[in-house]
Amino acid sequence: MRNLIKKVAPAIASTSFFVNKAFAQGSTSLWNNPQTGTAPTAAAQGTLGANITMLINYFLGILGLVAVGFLIYAGILMVTAGGAEEQVTKAKKLIMYAVAGIVIILLSYTIVTFVSSALG
Repeated sequence: MRNLIKKVAPAIASTSFFVNKAFAQGSTSLWNNPQTGTAPTAAAQGTLGANITMLINYFLGILGLVAVGFLIYAGILMVTAGGAEEQVTKAKKLIMYAVAGIVIILLSYTIVTFVSSALG
C-alpha cells in the first residue's frame, strides 16, 4: 500500500499544480465572472433551489469520483493479487460495493434532477 501511495502521490501533486495554474489564468477571484471580471450580482446568482440543486450535484459528482477511485483501486488489487485468494476476494467485494455506490449515486442524481425540474 505504501508503494502505491509513493507512486501515486507525485501524479496527484502535479495534477493539482496544473489545476491551480488553470484557475490562475482567469480573473482575480474564482467566483468572478470570466467575461466581465466582476463578482456576480444577487440576480445573477440564481434562486435558492437552483443553488441547492447545484450543491447536491457537486457532492454527487465528488462521490462518483470517489466510487470510481475505489473501482480502480479494486482493479489494481485484483491484477496484483498474484493468486492470493484473500486479496482477490477483497477486490471482488470492493468492486461490488463500488458498482453499488455508483448505481446509488446515479439514482440520486436522477431523483434530484426530477424534483428540481418538477419544482421549477
